Amino acid sequence: MVKIRVSDAREVIAQLFGKLGMNAHEAQIMAKVLVETDQRGVMTHGIVAAPRYLRMIRAGEMKANVEYEVVRDNGTIAVWDGKRSAGQVIGYLGMEETIAKARKNGVGIVCIKGANHFGALAYYAQMAQKAGMVGIVLSSAVATVAPYGGCEKMIGNNPIAVAAPAGKEIPPSLDMAMATVANGKITNMMLQGKTEIPEGWGLDRDGVPTTKMSDFYTVPIMAGYKGWAMDVMVDVLAGVLFGGATGIRAADKCGGPGVFMMALDVDAFNEREKYNEDMDARISELKNSKPAKGSKGITMPGENSTRKLMESEETGYLEILPEIVASVNACAAEMGVEPIETF
Repeated sequence: MVKIRVSDAREVIAQLFGKLGMNAHEAQIMAKVLVETDQRGVMTHGIVAAPRYLRMIRAGEMKANVEYEVVRDNGTIAVWDGKRSAGQVIGYLGMEETIAKARKNGVGIVCIKGANHFGALAYYAQMAQKAGMVGIVLSSAVATVAPYGGCEKMIGNNPIAVAAPAGKEIPPSLDMAMATVANGKITNMMLQGKTEIPEGWGLDRDGVPTTKMSDFYTVPIMAGYKGWAMDVMVDVLAGVLFGGATGIRAADKCGGPGVFMMALDVDAFNEREKYNEDMDARISELKNSKPAKGSKGITMPGENSTRKLMESEETGYLEILPEIVASVNACAAEMGVEPIETF
């Protein structure tokens, strides 16, 4: 692992996208979303994705600047056609609109189809959380996972993120996909030249568990048939419901993933002070319950990643794999941008 300055990473990423015509405001959004993901320790969805997005803009698979069409809007629920826009940018704008609808109606929903990869969904759910709301975000994804009991890639490792506000405690958040591990973790291991993967992380082409990178085909569904059921229902909510793409149709060169964003305004459900007190009390109650033998204690969902983000913001640095920095710096060298400095 190496350290990089958060400010350097944001500046370089913004410049790279600016070189391909992305306007300054949208390039800054892209940089902030990607870098903050790494600050939270989620290296599978941070700046590692920048070279891929740059290639997509060059290939005409992603627009340099956001364009979208409002297909439906009844005041509370909207459906947008993303028209091949950058997922991070239109996702940011989509959650802003979701929050605005929730402030007016108590609940806001924006569904986006036809855009591009949205990255880590936690960022958007936490936008609602920071606005004092519960954020819920689901996404379809390109087929990288086999159905439970099958061996053919038919469904995405469909992610879901939920973030809720709290009073004085660290607010809880969830960001997870439906397989035992993110495909990006295997990709990062490939970048490092690993030949073995941890037990339980991979299946071969016959659907048989493997630890050999050379035999790896796909990641297994988490929790057996329960994970499979959840994966299917995310496909429905983040795809079929509003005409978003699913399975192989959600690939970069096809329809792209669909995303379902919801914000729930706490003030529409409860008195704010009571909610905050109850949430803090519940968090404290859970964290202070008796730990199992050998346990280091009870950690709330999202607590570790939030602490990493807080530390990164305080120090101005983040830790990351050197191979990821090298891949971004290769793009920088090619495009005449100063590289990200490592420490």
